Amino acid sequence: MTFVLIGISAHPLWIGLIFAYFIGYKWHITPITNYADFFNPPPGQPGGPVQWAYHLVLPWMTFMILFAALYVRMIRANVIETLNEDYVRTARAKGAPEHLVMRRHVLRNAMLPVVTMLGMDIGLALGGAVFTETIYSLPGLGRTAVQALNALDLPTVEGIVVFSTLAIIVFNLIVDLLYAWIDPRIRLA
Repeated sequence: MTFVLIGISAHPLWIGLIFAYFIGYKWHITPITNYADFFNPPPGQPGGPVQWAYHLVLPWMTFMILFAALYVRMIRANVIETLNEDYVRTARAKGAPEHLVMRRHVLRNAMLPVVTMLGMDIGLALGGAVFTETIYSLPGLGRTAVQALNALDLPTVEGIVVFSTLAIIVFNLIVDLLYAWIDPRIRLA
């Protein structure tokens, strides 16, 4: 629960700076900044899939902390609430194995609110990417948006806003389709 409390309370900027200081600077486990290109690395620079993943370990960890903490807390609360439902007690009374009860009855119903939050958190993820890209000097959509705002480059800002809006719409559509797959009682009409 300490991990969950820190993940929910701490800002991604602060978490990124702490990770960069301890994991990158003090312990020399991963590089602090720079970006290894996956396909076309510049001459004399690291590149390829392994180096690319190695250089993105800290940004991924920074980005993951907030969302992992939120979802762990939500899944735990939903599972505890669903365990007390009548249909779970009925399944156990009929002699269903515990793993089957957990998978078919508890997790299916506990995952619906989590899937809803996943669709709504796409906007939050795009906002968190700005901080993560800034801390680790990564080229990306968030950094491009900040640079375009500073340069008053309106077409670039509009393009990023339109792309972000389309991404949110597509992910919400995927969430709606996942509802029918998770819970067959929900019909798509």
